[in-house]
Parts: sequence; C-alpha cells; structure tokens
Amino acid sequence: MVDDGSPDTTSEVAERYPTVRCIRQQNQGLSGARNTGLRESRGKFLMFLDADDRLTTNAVQAHLECFAAHPDAGFVVGDIDRIHEDGSFECAPRWPILTANFYEELLKANHVANTIAVMFRRTVLETVGEFVRTISAAEDYEMLLRAARSFPSAHHRTVVAYYRRYSASMSRKGSLMLQSMHQVMHAQQEFVKGNSRLEAAWREGDTYWRDEFGTITGREILSHARRGDIGRAWKAVLAMLWYVRGRVLLLPWNNRLRIWRRIWAGLRSTPDPENQRQAQ
Repeated sequence: MVDDGSPDTTSEVAERYPTVRCIRQQNQGLSGARNTGLRESRGKFLMFLDADDRLTTNAVQAHLECFAAHPDAGFVVGDIDRIHEDGSFECAPRWPILTANFYEELLKANHVANTIAVMFRRTVLETVGEFVRTISAAEDYEMLLRAARSFPSAHHRTVVAYYRRYSASMSRKGSLMLQSMHQVMHAQQEFVKGNSRLEAAWREGDTYWRDEFGTITGREILSHARRGDIGRAWKAVLAMLWYVRGRVLLLPWNNRLRIWRRIWAGLRSTPDPENQRQAQ
C-alpha cells in the first residue's frame, strides 16, 4: 500500500494488518503513487486500486481465470459498477466485449472504463514503462493505449470492482479532462500516421472526448457562475473554446441555446464576491 502523503491516519490503519507493507512518500499524485507501487511490488500480476474504490471478493480469481483462458493476453479486463459516495449502487455501465483490434477500439473510446477493472502481467508494464506523471487526469487511459499497442488483451463480464463517484471526482472536472485528453490523443498521432484505419479511429476518439468533456465543461461553467466564481468560470470557458473549438456549436446537448444563455446570464449577472463582502 502506498500512502501518498495522506494527512490522515492512513499509515496507522495499515499497521493493524501484519501482511500489509505500507510505503509512505511525499504527495506525488496518482501516477507517482502507482509507479511506486509498481516498483516495490514483486508479483507476476498487478492491479491498481485507488483509495476510494473497492474490489469485489472474486476479482483476482476472475482475472486469473481469464488469463488461463487467454494465455497470450498481456492484460485482462472485467466490468465495474459505479457507486455513490456513501457506497450505494449508482449504475452498471457495460462496454462491448473486445475480441480484436484492441488499440484501434481504445482509440475510439475507453472501453476499459477504469484501471481498477484491469489486471496486468508484470512483463507488460516492464515493457511499456511507468505511468506518465505529466498527464494529471488521464494517465490510466494513456497507459492502456500504450499497452494495447504492443499486447493483446482479453475481456470478461465478471464485475471486479466498484468505482466511487462523487462531486469532486476528476472525471467531473471537464476543463481538466479536456486538457488531459488532448495531451493523450495528441501523443497518439505519431503511432496512427499512415494507417487509414487507425487514423479514422483517432479522429472518432478525438471527437468523442471533445464532445464528452465539452458537455461536462458546460456544466462546470454553470456551477462556477452560480457560486460567483467568475475566475474559474472564465477559465473553463477558455478551455472549452481552445479544446472543443468549432464543435462547441455541435455538442450533443438538449436545448443547447438555453444552456448557453444561462451561462452568459450567470457570467454577466453574478456579483463579484469581494464587492458583496464590502457591501455587507
């Protein structure tokens, strides 16, 4: 277990379990924590579990059975369920089972959904390298693309993990995700160039992510404007214009005109918090 500079009693809790080895380090973010775990672990197979998520009791067994059935696979992927912050069930997203063209299909969309759904062979990660620390919110997707370029994978329908969703989740920070996905997709261009199928898959994926997180950024703008945080609202607007660009007018929203009117109205009419305090 890697304690990535937690300010709470994480290390003390870990000490209650004699079979757990706890490594404490200054905060380095998700990639830094995962890379430390990768370097310090010794197993032939690896899984990564974030602090706020949970594995099912049969996750390891289900993955190993999938490896046994597909000995050529470099990594195997199961299903996840989403849970609310309090642990209650939210939904059960299901992607199609991939059987071929793994890199091509992952370029179009992240069919893996989350790294907690994956078990890697150690040899795969030793070959493709560690998580990239400069991609702050999509390092797991970038890792999967790297692995899929070089190794086949196998997918199964066993639910192996519960992914906790809450208001502060990175996947709900649209402007941050737009920037991170732009980094990831830009890095893939050198690998798809000259291959018409991969180039088409890249274009589809690039459009998919701009639409997906462009929509979330629109909600983010509204949220900041309602709270009177004009600085963050404008920052999100700029991210929208820079990364989504012309597709701003094509985002798959219902009542798009109404939403943009509300964004504009919020930015124009929300009082400056400093002025409010002075008035009080």
